[in-house]
Amino acid sequence: MIALLKSLFSRNRHQAAVLRLYAGIVDQARQPGFYAAVAGEGRGVPDTVEGRFEVVALHAWLVMRRLAAEGPDLAALNQALFDHMFTDLDFSLRELGASEMVVGKKVRDLGTHFYGRADAYESGLKGGAGDLEAALDRNLFGSTLPDGPEVAAVASYVRTCADRLGALPAADLLARGPAFAPAPLF
Repeated sequence: MIALLKSLFSRNRHQAAVLRLYAGIVDQARQPGFYAAVAGEGRGVPDTVEGRFEVVALHAWLVMRRLAAEGPDLAALNQALFDHMFTDLDFSLRELGASEMVVGKKVRDLGTHFYGRADAYESGLKGGAGDLEAALDRNLFGSTLPDGPEVAAVASYVRTCADRLGALPAADLLARGPAFAPAPLF
């Protein structure tokens, strides 16, 4: 019973920070510079439900990896952010008219996809030249056929965001939300 109460109070304690972090993630993911419709030639991220998920997932991973760098102190907040993101995805799918039976499976699939992308992006960021680009090309761009400059621009953007978030004190991140670089324009 005590563990349950601690869990409930911990979630409430983190709620404002989670909402601020997630709002920053979604705001950045909505920047038109990421999407194919703005690029004119269809080389950006597809402006579809899946493409939007990919851009949200990329930014969520960036924030979650920063929170994870703080160690166990922010593990509960990191989990609360993940939970909030997938609760929002569940709600969004329902708003789009997905049936009750489809939503649960789709959200579970998206969770699996998220972890796969997080692993690929982390390996890419830590790997050699071209590793992050390959992970982004495979996951973020989906069915579009970006040229090298588009993939390189997003890889540079991701590295810049990772550096900015890494340099941001945790207290500032929690109080103000994430500080991303300007969205790349293709």
